[in-house]
Amino acid sequence: MRLFCFHHAGGGGTMFNTWNRVLGPGVEVVAVEIANRERFATLRQLVIEINDLLRSDLDGPHVFFGHSFGALVAYRLACLRAASTSVLPRALMVSSFAPPHLPAPVPAVDHLDDQQLTVLLSDLGGIPPEVAEWPALRDGAVAAARIDLRLCMTDDDTETVALSCPIHVFGGSDDPLVSESDLAEWRSRTSGEFSLHVLRGGHFYLNDGPQLFATLRPLLSRLPAASERC
Repeated sequence: MRLFCFHHAGGGGTMFNTWNRVLGPGVEVVAVEIANRERFATLRQLVIEINDLLRSDLDGPHVFFGHSFGALVAYRLACLRAASTSVLPRALMVSSFAPPHLPAPVPAVDHLDDQQLTVLLSDLGGIPPEVAEWPALRDGAVAAARIDLRLCMTDDDTETVALSCPIHVFGGSDDPLVSESDLAEWRSRTSGEFSLHVLRGGHFYLNDGPQLFATLRPLLSRLPAASERC
């Protein structure tokens, strides 16, 4: 089973570095990271490129997990594949992000200068302390987050595809951006199984790995034996 993981705005695949070791030999964690995302004018363009890059890897059994911005990317990738009757993931796992029919959790970044965006990301936990201590790294993370958040604002929800694969939703009990009721709205995006898991912490509750993995392992172990086509 391959677990394709999609990072938050301004993040990268390194946030999933320990997941292979923790989730065990039955799960291969693949961190999806697309460089130079400023070349995309819309989120859909980014998702199409991801689908093209991963096409051959997505024929086998797989799951999508996306955190924050990555949750929207993972969902749109599943929708794109459903619309083309491609193999769907055995499950879509979305974390710390409201479904597209609700207002975007983060305000439009064009109204925030670099200092304001830095403070917002730091307060949420999106800039690790080891990055915040180095101005060049911090400024690079903020610039990347701005690009990703602008892509979020281009999301088009006018042609919603109902997914047949399960959706499992995760969030933090103290997340200032996304409430439990927001997370529950993902139920309308699947005709299959749905579950909601609220864990201790804020927007980056998943930095407390043990509680997340204790929830992930049983979900992964009982996934259907075959991927679906929609």
